[in-house]
Amino acid sequence: MKEYVSSLAFFVSAILYLGAEEPDKAWTPLFDGKTTQGWTPRAKVESFEAKDGELRLFSKVNVWVVSDLKMADFEVETEVKIPLDYKGFNSGLGFRLVGDKGKPKGYQCEIDQSKPGGVYGIGMGGWLYPAKGKEAEYKERSNGLFKPSEWNRFRVVCKGPSIKTFLNGKLVSEVEHRQSLKGSFGIQHHGKGGTVAFRNMRARKL
Repeated sequence: MKEYVSSLAFFVSAILYLGAEEPDKAWTPLFDGKTTQGWTPRAKVESFEAKDGELRLFSKVNVWVVSDLKMADFEVETEVKIPLDYKGFNSGLGFRLVGDKGKPKGYQCEIDQSKPGGVYGIGMGGWLYPAKGKEAEYKERSNGLFKPSEWNRFRVVCKGPSIKTFLNGKLVSEVEHRQSLKGSFGIQHHGKGGTVAFRNMRARKL
């Protein structure tokens, strides 16, 4: 009986261990921490490099750098740090991006001090969230979440037409939109100077 209980306990422990490990195994790195492999600038950039475990982008023009990886339903997350010495600096995390050349179409999780975590439709009419009538809700959700001088964690969850964004662990945006349901990931530099840095970029299918 003791041997049976011992074996059962071992079996249960093994299942729990494997179950705990499985979520991490499901993640696919978007950045290997050492190179820019898997990313393609869609316009001329001043600098796009991997350094100190960070993916750094500097441009004097509005540019997108698009990943080779494409997903439909997914969870993607990254940490971002923006330059403070450029007023109005604007960046973004793109997802479900389509188009082989030039500026892509798709969705962008806004990365700046004015509407962090907002959802912008690139080639889809502009702001999807906060849309008209949702400004107060967005302001309440996002108030004080973005830390300009620190690394900020952005997370996007897409399932079918549902799009949700999270900033530093808190829900910011919720929107339903069907125009693009699968595509690439991307990072943006709006061309106002300074270097934006990304790290710990990863995604997993849902």
